[in-house]
Amino acid sequence: MDIELRHLRYFVAVAEEAGFTAAARRVHVTQQVLSAQVRQLEDAVGTPLLSRTSRGVVLTAAGSAFLDSAREVLAGLDRGVAAARNAARAVAGRLVVGLSAATGGLVRSQVLAAFSAAYPSVEVDLEVYDLAHPAAGLLDHGTDVALLRPPVSAPGLAVEEVAAEARVFVLAAGHPLASRSFLELAEVAGLPWVAAPLSVDGCVPSVFRDDWLAVPRPGGGVPVVGAEARTIEEWREYIVAGRGIGLCPASAEAFSARPGTVFVPARGVPPTSLCVAWRADDLRPAVLAFAKVAASVAAGAGAAGAGAAGAGVAGAAGDEA
Repeated sequence: MDIELRHLRYFVAVAEEAGFTAAARRVHVTQQVLSAQVRQLEDAVGTPLLSRTSRGVVLTAAGSAFLDSAREVLAGLDRGVAAARNAARAVAGRLVVGLSAATGGLVRSQVLAAFSAAYPSVEVDLEVYDLAHPAAGLLDHGTDVALLRPPVSAPGLAVEEVAAEARVFVLAAGHPLASRSFLELAEVAGLPWVAAPLSVDGCVPSVFRDDWLAVPRPGGGVPVVGAEARTIEEWREYIVAGRGIGLCPASAEAFSARPGTVFVPARGVPPTSLCVAWRADDLRPAVLAFAKVAASVAAGAGAAGAGAAGAGVAGAAGDEA
């Protein structure tokens, strides 16, 4: 049997209280449970640690030797907990988090909530950026860290994936292809698209836009742009009006479906990602802590099989805030 921390706590309580009744009250368990746990500890150690008498409990020689070590282990744990909490409190100040309009939904909310819970001394300000700003304020130092969707072709940024998910086509409800069970790029060749404007925040201008237009395409097809939209609301309204089709994350259907739009699974189109990004030379504790929290949420989402990374894009039907 492995020795666990509760065994040590219970044993120390009994030794210090010189009896099971007072020790049970101290550690908030029944006397029967406490006695059983101490016997498990003695079995694990391989020798009696306490001598039970009609007048109470006294330590054996082995118990006296073990008590010092048990106290050291528990004291070391308490120091470690205190150090961790002090480190968390040491991360303080103000953090401006950029949110690309191409993000939204459950995972983004989980990252923000987890960070606020872990670092309550950090004041978080949120800034939402439209589709012409895929770097969400990082390049002009308007933000400290950002949740965004790649690609963001700009030097000096560190980018880590938080969650990945499939993409779907978005069409007007009355579109001839709206009833299909899935669509491939070849089947939408020649149709107009609603596109994001070219980037104006210092990124390579067409990379983000092209990714959501599925460029490059097999066979070298060039999409027809029927309208450009800076915001998700504009993008959605152009699609409902029949100005074009688009691509968005699959989670958009669950989080921000609107009347007049239909979501059709995309076959042969690479998935998209929700990412955390920051300037690679920015080593401030709050920035690195945010990236670490985002990574922990990513690990949890992966273990749970969650792919709800958010809604919206230049092809996304998510909310802007």
